[in-house]
Amino acid sequence: MAKRLTALINWAAILGILATLFLLPHHGAGATDHLVLENDGLAVIFEEATKTTAGHVVEIYPKIREDLEDLLGWKLRSRPVVRLVANRDTFAQMSGSPHFSAFAVPQRSLMVMFVAPAAAGSLTLSETLKHELCHLLLHDYIQDSLLPKWLDEGVCQWVSGSLGEILSGGGFPDTEIALAARPIPLRRLTYSFPRDRDLLFLAYEESRRFVEYLTATYGRQGLLAILKHLREGEDIDRAISGALSRSFEALEREWLDSVRRQYVWLIWASRHLYDILFVIAAILTVVAFISLVIRRKRYREEEDEE
Repeated sequence: MAKRLTALINWAAILGILATLFLLPHHGAGATDHLVLENDGLAVIFEEATKTTAGHVVEIYPKIREDLEDLLGWKLRSRPVVRLVANRDTFAQMSGSPHFSAFAVPQRSLMVMFVAPAAAGSLTLSETLKHELCHLLLHDYIQDSLLPKWLDEGVCQWVSGSLGEILSGGGFPDTEIALAARPIPLRRLTYSFPRDRDLLFLAYEESRRFVEYLTATYGRQGLLAILKHLREGEDIDRAISGALSRSFEALEREWLDSVRRQYVWLIWASRHLYDILFVIAAILTVVAFISLVIRRKRYREEEDEE
């Protein structure tokens, strides 16, 4: 009887998620029938085109969940639902941005992922699932209003080893320069990230780098101590001060100083780019002139010999 009741509750939750998803924009070419695959800890809502991927998600989920819980020291309370979307335009409408490949809705224990049919066994799928599951775990224990977005995204990138939900995983070539020379203050990333593509990627990069700096300087326990204070209802300033005996501003300043020292030559090069190009062009002009003079001299010598 208890098992039957649990099953009914699980199906009711899944139907509630499905009802929500049908209210999201997914019409036209993206409209399709939804199938459900589930086990004791997870439900996957998918389309026929992503059937293989759905099976792989169910297969890898227990290990991903176990690794995540061991790393953060917290047990996942919610029963996640994963929604797989095969149509790129449909997913862009659902996420509200063309730059994402996944997003999480912690209030509904929901993870939505864009997957191509050929991505069933890819490493990216595993990393993305771990990234989005991390969001659910953090929000299981920390109030939304107390968890800054930069920390939320930074921790999830740290545990998954990737950007996870950003579509262009390769990044942008000038990210290091922008981070060192023109960083976005973390306070501005408390509630949301910029919509501009370059600034959006920079915000994710900053979040990851700051969390990596925390773990490199204070160890994994330092980061976990901050999360513990947030879980107990403290804001980010009190959490950092209580965990590390440092103010938020001092910690951010020390981190940025370390970034600038690491990329000082990139900053100099970016600020003197036109001067560098002018010098290079001048050198090439001189080299070309000398080469021309040498060729003319050799030509005259050959004429004299004839």
